[in-house]
Amino acid sequence: MATMTHWSYDLVKDIALKDKNAHDNLEDLKSLLRDEIGSARNMCRIKNMEDLIDCLERHDALSEFNIEPLREIADQFGNEELEEAVSGYTSPKDTRSYNEPYNQYREQRLADEVRTHLNISGGQREVGSGAGERCANSSFRRQDPPGAPSAVTTPYPQALTDKKRAAIYKSIAENIGKFWRAFGRELEISQGQLDGVEMEYPRDLVSRVHKLLNIFEEDESHDPNQHVLILCRALEECRRKDLRRKVENIMSH
Repeated sequence: MATMTHWSYDLVKDIALKDKNAHDNLEDLKSLLRDEIGSARNMCRIKNMEDLIDCLERHDALSEFNIEPLREIADQFGNEELEEAVSGYTSPKDTRSYNEPYNQYREQRLADEVRTHLNISGGQREVGSGAGERCANSSFRRQDPPGAPSAVTTPYPQALTDKKRAAIYKSIAENIGKFWRAFGRELEISQGQLDGVEMEYPRDLVSRVHKLLNIFEEDESHDPNQHVLILCRALEECRRKDLRRKVENIMSH
């Protein structure tokens, strides 16, 4: 019976550091990870793989909770050992989010930013039927801490029609690219589900992302009235504000 290898973060990282193809093609690798590296100055400072890994870790683009850059290195250079290690790696339970209180102020900032983009203010927003008004006033409401501002109403007075939903999903699926896993994690899709989706669609990224969106939509823990805001928040967190703006534009029509 084959013995399963326990892939620790340091072990997976060490395999990447020793990847000769990555060393020999460092400039190509820097270009591939330029968004994670963050600036032209950082790009110039990276002279070897050790510098690259250090830069990614300092910018929190690589950690024991997120090894996506190592997966990209494995995919780029066909390192079978690294591919096996990345596939077999299980990140530890990230308890940081459980220790952080819900940030009502951050949620309000995001909603206000979206509302500003749509050129909507609370006093100008149309109020429909009583039931519709109650729905709007209850949307995106969470338990407020003492002294916190009042709960934020939905920044999307327009209905999420099937046409808009299809347009939003199409835009995300066709443009999310290498950020698809980070996006999936922000939608609270498990690592096992992400791996399963990748196995189901190994060469079809668009279908892969549509599958993620279907998983998200079917998750009953998410309030359907909050789906658009959750998508916008996830896109912002995985550093795709450009796509978040596209979603906002679709909703503003």
